[in-house]
Amino acid sequence: MSWKVYSALAIAAPLLAACGGGGGSGDPAPVVASLCPSSLDYSTVYTGGGGDGELVKLQLDTTKLTWQVTYIESPIPQTTGTVSPTRAGTTQNGTLTQETGLPTQKLNNCAYRLNGASLDPNRPARVFIGEGVAGGTIPGKEIQFNGIGGEGAVPDTTFPYYPFIGFSSLQTNLASVAGTYNQVGYHQVPSQNFLPVAVDSKITINADGTWTECDNTGVNAGTCQQPGTNLVQSADGSGAFETDHFQGQAKPTLAPTPVAKGFMIVGQLRGQLVPILIRTGVANSSLTTNPQNGQTGPVADDESGISILAPQTTIGQDSQDGEYIGVDSQFDYRTTALEGTEATLLDPFNPSQASLATALNLDYTQSVPGVVTSSHVGASTGSAATGKFIFTGGVFGFLDESTPSSPYFTIGAFVQ
Repeated sequence: MSWKVYSALAIAAPLLAACGGGGGSGDPAPVVASLCPSSLDYSTVYTGGGGDGELVKLQLDTTKLTWQVTYIESPIPQTTGTVSPTRAGTTQNGTLTQETGLPTQKLNNCAYRLNGASLDPNRPARVFIGEGVAGGTIPGKEIQFNGIGGEGAVPDTTFPYYPFIGFSSLQTNLASVAGTYNQVGYHQVPSQNFLPVAVDSKITINADGTWTECDNTGVNAGTCQQPGTNLVQSADGSGAFETDHFQGQAKPTLAPTPVAKGFMIVGQLRGQLVPILIRTGVANSSLTTNPQNGQTGPVADDESGISILAPQTTIGQDSQDGEYIGVDSQFDYRTTALEGTEATLLDPFNPSQASLATALNLDYTQSVPGVVTSSHVGASTGSAATGKFIFTGGVFGFLDESTPSSPYFTIGAFVQ
């Protein structure tokens, strides 16, 4: 490990210990501002997106210590070995346990385990609560399908949980969302051996629902087009905007034209908008019409995932400094500490272990306004930029393509 890794860890340490004491023994105890609401019940609903392409509502009761997840839209089958029906329209619930494994009680007070949500007892599902935002994980699933005539097979894979971010306040007026954004994200194609694909584009949204996406990667790289129908309020009542026949970043496995849907959840945080765009893939195995999606016949347009949009506005160095927390595309919990032109991704439950840290150098020159590029400290590629950070409302998206065949992505929400 280079000295810069340890330097970045030293920067992160005071952030992670922010609730520590003040001066000498005679000093009064410092007033510690809470990072999250003192209590929650089901009247607070966090609406958001999963890394699996699900549109979800999350509710917590921190007095009764219970949780509930409602799947509004979903590509995830209810039953292993099938592709439909999906989890859309179903609900899961369980009990909560207050987290104790974070470095400070201040952080633990805002983190909970969702008991019964993970399919791996060694990898508990957790959610981290902030002011107006909830990030972490939602229940996982074992996915498998034999395919039809050799087409659309999905290898047996168990996801202990899925990444999630949601908001207690949404912007539902599209005219207020109109603008030009950078977009970064991550999708997977289950029927192509869970092929990972990066999302990297510019998106322009107009008040009348028309929109344009200019892709930097994927099958549409170098093309500017409207990749789906006009954005409208979804009929599911979630508050999300919907686009149908939404093109993906990879070629569909079995669909002459795209049949997947896109859902954009626009959170309101810190006086800014945080648009989250999910692609909800579609798969059918029957010749009859599927009542969930209206499709007839075998279909596999199952690329699904999540991305974040942030305005194409120049970001000032030091303006985003702080500690963020979230879950990455490798299904690991991650704290990201930003300080000046350095960033460090840490395991929040083992923040002092350098072997679990990733150190990055940041470049704020921004040839594309709002895109802060990054390079790995000590990488064999030298100082070549392989990553992109975008920021809005105290939330960032980070896409790294240092290994193009295995893109890395995470969303982090500001903690302190």
